[in-house]
Amino acid sequence: MNYDVVFIGGGPAGYEGAIAAAKAGLRVAVIEPEKLGGTCLQRGCIPTKAILHSLKAVKMAREWGRLGIAGGEVKPLPEAIAARKNRIVAKLTKGIELLFKQNGVEWIHGRGQVCGSGRVLLDDEREIAATSIVLATGSRPAELPFLPRDGKTVLVSDDLLSLSPIPRKMLVIGAGAVGLEWALIYSLLGTEVTVAEVMDEVLPGSDPEAAAILRNELVKQGLTIHTGVRLENPRHGEGVTLTLRQGEKTWDETFSHVLLSVGRIPRSEGTFIASSAPLALDARGHFVVDANLTTSLPGVYACGDVSGPPLLAHKASHQAIAVVDWIARRQPVHLPPIPAAVFTFPELANVGMSEAEALRQGIPAVIGRFPYSAGSRANAVDEKAGLVKVVTAPDGTVLGATIVGAEAGELMPLLAYAVAQRMPVKAFRDMVFIHPTLSENLWEAAGMAGGFAIHL
Repeated sequence: MNYDVVFIGGGPAGYEGAIAAAKAGLRVAVIEPEKLGGTCLQRGCIPTKAILHSLKAVKMAREWGRLGIAGGEVKPLPEAIAARKNRIVAKLTKGIELLFKQNGVEWIHGRGQVCGSGRVLLDDEREIAATSIVLATGSRPAELPFLPRDGKTVLVSDDLLSLSPIPRKMLVIGAGAVGLEWALIYSLLGTEVTVAEVMDEVLPGSDPEAAAILRNELVKQGLTIHTGVRLENPRHGEGVTLTLRQGEKTWDETFSHVLLSVGRIPRSEGTFIASSAPLALDARGHFVVDANLTTSLPGVYACGDVSGPPLLAHKASHQAIAVVDWIARRQPVHLPPIPAAVFTFPELANVGMSEAEALRQGIPAVIGRFPYSAGSRANAVDEKAGLVKVVTAPDGTVLGATIVGAEAGELMPLLAYAVAQRMPVKAFRDMVFIHPTLSENLWEAAGMAGGFAIHL
């Protein structure tokens, strides 16, 4: 059968791109051997956020006394939390299947490989013809050569979704978004959690001031966090014993479980037959693509994690829809600044240029800051830990922003739009924000950069 577009991979890039292509009047198929939704829906974004929502209720209940409410002991039920997570994932998975049926997208269960221009080999058996092919096969958790995953005591995030059994003492290697979210999850479930990060701060690459606020809040919640630390000499016995080196300090520590949270590897291997479809890869295994996400083989595109960083589901979705616009209408691909968020308590979100990046580039940036502790709604809802930072050029153009605090991910889109549109910060002056809301913190931070703040 001939198709206009075939997507290899049914994650956010594959399924959303396929629906967009079908709505554009194209004949579309998605090749996916597992459930639709990819890592994000089945093993990543959605499961972890469902679990975190349950545990946020536990955290709030433990703080009832501060809110003037008497309460007894609150205990999380891991099996019930996991069951709720499974119901949410199943519902959303069925939702994608329904969207495929409604839009005429064909789901082909199997493994697809590009075997030439306009040709896909399905399960090593038969070929499918397509005018355009989009590789959207995602990524998998990376491992450490000196400490490989065994699925029992040395784990990756995919191993944790059952929430059972609850580890006694866990070492999380890597203080990125995935590592910190899982560290917080298991800490709230009762595990003694230590986070080890080789760089000097959590969330390497984020705004250092905001990252320091987040680190401080996570430590208050019971996490032990070591930065600038190296791990050596793993010994397996009753758990895993490692040597930790931090500057002049060295010590041994034993953990019942270790979570490897050291990045992700693109799933490019096995997605094409090199002899007949020689697709170029970079040193890290991402497909080399041009401005319109075309690989080295005309008519074959790559988007999402396999096209390079940032490895984010919303970037994958945006790229896939943009690729469809290029295929269907020859509308060039445009990738705006991509916001990112970490869904800890508090959250941290950022977009565009940070203050540190402006300094590295020699830009005399103007920084607007507004602490959550000065905001009326933040005080009313007892979410005083946090900061909004707005980075502007000398002429007032908004270059970037960082929020650490409650609902940071929900608040970020307005600032992401300001960065993408290169808005002047003074445009915020005439925006009316509902009072009292956390969003007023954005207005005040912009006002500090633009000279019109009121509450600072």
